[in-house]
Amino acid sequence: MSRPEKRGHIYEEPRLYDLAFSFRDIPEECDGLLALARAHGVTRPKRVLEIACGPGHHLREFAKRGIGAVGVDLNEAMLAYAKRLTHIDGVSVELRRADMRSFRLAKRVDIAMCLFDSFAHCTTDEDGIAALRSTGAAVRRGGLLLLELTHPADYFDPGHGRTLGHWSQRHPGVVVDARYDTSARDAVAETYRATMTIEAKYADGRRPRKIVGKQLHRMWLRGSVSNIAVRSGAFDVVGWYGDLDAGVPFTMKMDSWRMVVVMRRR
Repeated sequence: MSRPEKRGHIYEEPRLYDLAFSFRDIPEECDGLLALARAHGVTRPKRVLEIACGPGHHLREFAKRGIGAVGVDLNEAMLAYAKRLTHIDGVSVELRRADMRSFRLAKRVDIAMCLFDSFAHCTTDEDGIAALRSTGAAVRRGGLLLLELTHPADYFDPGHGRTLGHWSQRHPGVVVDARYDTSARDAVAETYRATMTIEAKYADGRRPRKIVGKQLHRMWLRGSVSNIAVRSGAFDVVGWYGDLDAGVPFTMKMDSWRMVVVMRRR
């Protein structure tokens, strides 16, 4: 399992992390997640789980829609930030500090999800299998796991990738620049070194704030995902999509910009 190197890691600065990735349309993504679930037979979920939930934006959106929401994350600072946002929004979300490979829930869920390529923190087959087994114990029989992963084409042709390596986000009083770089690719282990740099420049003249995080990540490919699903004994792969959208098939076309895997609990 990949752990952050000690350099003021981005997960220890949850507010800056959140500002950098604020481009995501959370309500639209939640619509897409529910549509994917409906396409595979889960039509009225009562309870959802997000693994590596970070700021918990999707969980709060589901809670606003009357769906019970629980999130697990390993980072204490990120969980504390998520709890503050939950309090501000006035919704009920259960948040727990736990490792995705070994967490346990007292009550099972209808849908589990691991978004934003967070499953890449599982850097070996053994990590991935352990995470699937823990998730399987938390999902009811017939329930679903939705994984959002990097499209494999981005690993082999990064210069023409489906995602940006550098972007800026403007917020009141601050501009946040973000850069994502990869290095040390290992074609045998299917791993790479991910470097995330976030820099905030403030309008009031405050000194810019820069944080850098480096981690080992796994290049999860279609075959390796199918392999760990079978070996876990917990899930069957039932769908592949190119976005959090049931209408986008998983292909080499550019509108297929993610690898979204739908698994059903055995």
